[in-house]
Amino acid sequence: MNRLKKVKYLKHFLRLLCYLTFLVGIIFTIVLLFPISNAIFIAMSYFVTQITGFLMFLYLPTTLLLLKLTHKKRFKNWNRISILVIGLTLTFVNAMPLMAVPVSIQTAENEFNGAYGENWRGDIPQNVDNYFLPTQFNLYNYFLGFPHRDCNVETDVLYYNADGIRLYFDVYYPKGVYSDLPGNGSVIIKIHGGGWTAGDKSLGNVLVLNKYLAAQGYVVFDIQYGLFDTGSTSFIPTPDYVKGNFTLHDMIYQIGNFTKLLETTYADTYKANLNSVFIMGGSAGAQLTGVIGLGYNHPYFSGNFSNALTIKGIVPIYPPDFAPPYLLPGDSESNPLAFEKFTPSNLADPGDPPSLIFQGLRDDLVTLDNAERIKSSLNNEGVDCILLTFPFAAHASDLIVGNSYSQVWLYYLERFLYLEH
Repeated sequence: MNRLKKVKYLKHFLRLLCYLTFLVGIIFTIVLLFPISNAIFIAMSYFVTQITGFLMFLYLPTTLLLLKLTHKKRFKNWNRISILVIGLTLTFVNAMPLMAVPVSIQTAENEFNGAYGENWRGDIPQNVDNYFLPTQFNLYNYFLGFPHRDCNVETDVLYYNADGIRLYFDVYYPKGVYSDLPGNGSVIIKIHGGGWTAGDKSLGNVLVLNKYLAAQGYVVFDIQYGLFDTGSTSFIPTPDYVKGNFTLHDMIYQIGNFTKLLETTYADTYKANLNSVFIMGGSAGAQLTGVIGLGYNHPYFSGNFSNALTIKGIVPIYPPDFAPPYLLPGDSESNPLAFEKFTPSNLADPGDPPSLIFQGLRDDLVTLDNAERIKSSLNNEGVDCILLTFPFAAHASDLIVGNSYSQVWLYYLERFLYLEH
């Protein structure tokens, strides 16, 4: 009798667990499909859209198990039909991001063909291509990740100690002979996101990608910069020592100071090639990437940056094309020049470096029109701007390297860097 009771309780528990899985699945699916102006739902969208492949394989066995536990003699047929419909619907909807991968690939192919010609792969030698992802996407990488070579890493190198803050960088650089690798010592300056008020280097800036690119021969500097202190806490881990009443001018000055130290000190230390520099950042870091990369030689920012660096390309990831009012003195009416110059699309000119943009089509925080304005402004000046778009991808959807968006992104990113370096 005790054994029968245990089996009965176990079945009740499993049935409850299945229903809870369905309930959570319905919430997650709503987050995947519909924009909701709620901070919690927006935060959920960052991660839900990246794990739909795992969820898809969770809902299917859950459906089968619940059907098994729903005995025909005790439940009417409509119950079983409802379970089947809900389960298969959840499975299908969460399979849609995987099903949309060919759309992302075709978009990327069209963009690369437009920038480099249809035979652009012929410009990449086979010995170089051997270092790159062989295909835009495969399920093994999605579920188990992909291996990458080792690199050197140094963390928490102090580069700025003034204005009441300390700023550090982490550096990832190759092992072995640089000239044997695709990057050949080219520099990548990584600028983290976080709404200009939160965030940090490394863990908050796709650390795995830093290592992957460093192993290909790039010297990756993942840097901190001063953040505007809102007085409140954030769910994004943020060191207190980088917070202050900092404006966009201050942030550009601090990052510019890093470029000068790169010229005088760090280039020699890490054997970095200053004739080939890329700037990369996501969200708020993408806005700063656009301002720095497109405004590097602009008179408005004269004196901020080292003249020894040659910017070969910028990589804005879901880039805001605006200047937040609280980060500049005055407003757009009383201080129009500052708001103009801190909007990346306003800085486009024929001498700008080419750009590669990542943009999710389900990004409710930084919408597609931002990236399209930057692309249009650069293209109008005769500068290549490659815009890769990803259906169902929300904000920060590149953070899990290996998901259905990041694999496609990385495949074309590493080739963009090589073709431009």
